Amino acid sequence: MECIGVASRGIVHEVLTRYNYQQWKTLMKSYLRGENLWNVVENGYASTPIDAQRDAKALHIIQLSCAPNIFEQIEHLQTAHEAWNHLAIVCRSEFKVQPHILHDVVSDFSEHKALYKFVETGDWEGTSSYLRDQPHAIFWVPPSGRTVLHVATIEGHITIVKGLVHRENQLLEMQDEDGNTALALAAGYTGNIKIAKFFINAEGGEKLLAIENKEGEIPLLLAANSGRKRMTRYLYFRTSSDVIDKQSSHNRVLLLERCIQAHIFDVALKLLESYKELPIESLHVLHELARMPSAYLQASRWQTMVDSLKNESTIMNLCGLKSKNIQGVFGYKNEFLQILRYYKDTVSKLNSSQLRDDLVYDAMLEAAKHGNVEFINDMREANHDLLWAMDNHGRDIFSYAVLHRKHNVFQLMHTLCGNKDIINYSTDMFGNNLLHLAAPLGPLSDLNLRPGAALQMQREIQWFKAVEEVVHVKCRGAKNGEGKTPEEIFIETHKELMKDGEKWIKETAGTFAIVGVLVITVVFPVVFTVPGVLDPGIPFWAMEDRFTVLIVADVISLLASIITVLIYIDLQTSRYAPTDFLKRLPIKIMSGLGFLSLSLVSMMIVFCAALGIGVVILTGFTFILLVPSQLRLLLQIFQFITANPITGHQKSTFIGRIFRKLLLLPIKACRH
Repeated sequence: MECIGVASRGIVHEVLTRYNYQQWKTLMKSYLRGENLWNVVENGYASTPIDAQRDAKALHIIQLSCAPNIFEQIEHLQTAHEAWNHLAIVCRSEFKVQPHILHDVVSDFSEHKALYKFVETGDWEGTSSYLRDQPHAIFWVPPSGRTVLHVATIEGHITIVKGLVHRENQLLEMQDEDGNTALALAAGYTGNIKIAKFFINAEGGEKLLAIENKEGEIPLLLAANSGRKRMTRYLYFRTSSDVIDKQSSHNRVLLLERCIQAHIFDVALKLLESYKELPIESLHVLHELARMPSAYLQASRWQTMVDSLKNESTIMNLCGLKSKNIQGVFGYKNEFLQILRYYKDTVSKLNSSQLRDDLVYDAMLEAAKHGNVEFINDMREANHDLLWAMDNHGRDIFSYAVLHRKHNVFQLMHTLCGNKDIINYSTDMFGNNLLHLAAPLGPLSDLNLRPGAALQMQREIQWFKAVEEVVHVKCRGAKNGEGKTPEEIFIETHKELMKDGEKWIKETAGTFAIVGVLVITVVFPVVFTVPGVLDPGIPFWAMEDRFTVLIVADVISLLASIITVLIYIDLQTSRYAPTDFLKRLPIKIMSGLGFLSLSLVSMMIVFCAALGIGVVILTGFTFILLVPSQLRLLLQIFQFITANPITGHQKSTFIGRIFRKLLLLPIKACRH
C-alpha cells in the first residue's frame, strides 16, 4: 500500500453539487452552529488569533463538503464568509428558469395566427389552403423564432412536416431563437425518430447533422443529453466523425459521458472503439461508470443463469419473452463490462500521481457507495493500490460499504487474505472503527425494501453482527472521538426503529390472534355436533370417508388455531431486546403465521367435506386468491432467518429446503 488516494468528501450526508444546494445549506448551517462556527461564517471575523483559527476550521469544513467541480469555484477564497456567499451565488445561478418547449407557439402574436393554429392541431387541409392564399407566410417567424416546421415537429404531425418540406426545402435549415433547427428539436425534445429520418433523408438533410445551436451542440449531443436511446443510436450512425470532432475532442468525450449517463452503452462502446488511445480527459467518465446502480448490473448475473439453462423454452417461460428477444435482453455480452475493460487498460498505465489527479481514487469510493462491485474488481485488477482509496476522513471503500449498506462490496473483505488485518484495526479521523460505522441506522433506501419495522431491525442487527465478526476483538468495546462504543451508538440510534418494530409485531400478533380465536369458535362445536341428513334416509355419518376427513381436518384446524393464539399471546407479552429481533421474534411470527394458515386450510376442508363439490370449487378459488399473499410474507420472513446476504452465508437444512418448496408451490400455481 504505497499510496492512499484522497477524495473530497464532506461532513454532511451528501457533498454539495449543483442540485442539492438547499438541503446542503440547511445541514451545513446546523453543523456549523453545533461547532460554534456559524458566527464567523455569517459575519466574517475580527483580526484575532482565535477568530482566525475558527474561520480556518469553518473554511476547511466547507471545502471538504463540496464536490470537486464546486470546490474549484471556491479554492482561491481565503475566508469562510467569502466561500459561503460565493457558493450561494454559484449554486443558485445553476438553476435557470427555462420556458417550456411549447411556449409562444400560437400566443403572443396575431399575424398568421390561424396558420399556426392549423399546424398545431394537425389540420393539413387548413394549412395547405392558408399557404395557397399567402405563400410567403411559410417563412414568417414569430418572436420565438420557430417556423411552422418547428411547430409541426414539436407536435409530431408527420403529414404536415412532409407537406411543408416538400413545399419549401429551405425550412430545414432555419433556426429558432436558441439556434435549434427542426431536426434539433426532434432529437433533443420530442424523440420522434420518424420525423428525424425524414429530415435527414430529404435533399441536403445530412447537413442538418452538423448545425450547432447557440450552445454549440449538434443534434446528436442533444439526443444523448435527453437520454433518447433510439434517437441517439440512429443519429450516431448517420453523423460523421468529422462532425463530432469539428470543434475538439471535447465533443466526443461529452458524448461518451452523456451516453453512459443515459445507459446507451452500445454507442458508448463504439465511441471507445474509435480511440487508438483514450484521452486523459475521458477518465472523468469513470465517475459515471462508478455511480451505476448495482441493480442495473444484474445483466451479467442473468447471463450466467442463461448459460446454465439449456432449455430455451424454460427461459422464455421465466421471462415471458419470445426466443428472438432473449438475446436482446440478456445480450450474451455486457456492454458495460466491455466499457470497463477499456478503462481498465488505460488505468493500468497510470502512476499514483495521475490516479489522484484524475480522481480515479474518488471513483472507487463512488463505486463502493453505490455497490458497484464490478467496477471495483476491474479497477483493482488494473492497479491494486486503488483498493485502498481513502477520503479525507480516513474512510476506505469498506467503510463506505458499511455506511451505505452495500453487502456485495463488504464481501470483498473475504478476498483480502492477510491485508484484512489492516482494515480490522483501522479508524477514521473521528476515532470510528468499522463497527462504529455499522452502528448508526442504515440508509432508508435499503430499509424501505423490508417487510415491516421488525425485519428492518433484524437486518440492522445482521449488519452489526457481520461487521463485529471481522473487526478485532478490542475494536468491539473501543470508544470513538465522542467517547461512545459501537454498542452504545447502536442502541441510541435504533430506539425509534425498535419501538416501531415492537409496535408492528404486537399489531400483527393481535390481528392474527383474533383470527385464530374466530376459527376456534367455528371449528370447536363441530366435534360435538352430529351432521344432518344429506339425502332422504342417508345420514352423513354413514359416509365414512367424508366423515373421517371432516373430523380429522376439524381437529387439525382446532389445534393449529390454539397454537396460533398461544404464540401470539406470547408475542404480546414478550420482552423486546435488540438481539431478540435477530431470530427469536421473527421465528415466532413465522411459526404463528404458519399455524394460522394451516388452521384456515383445514377449516376449508371441513366445510368442503360437509357441503360437497360446489363448495370445494368456491373455497378453492378463495384459497388461490387469499392464501398466497400470506405465504409470501411467510416466505419472506423465512428467507430473512435462513439467508444472510451481508456475509453471503445461506443457512439451509433439509427441513428448511422442504419448507421453502412447499411455500413456493401455491405462489407458482397462482402465477401460472
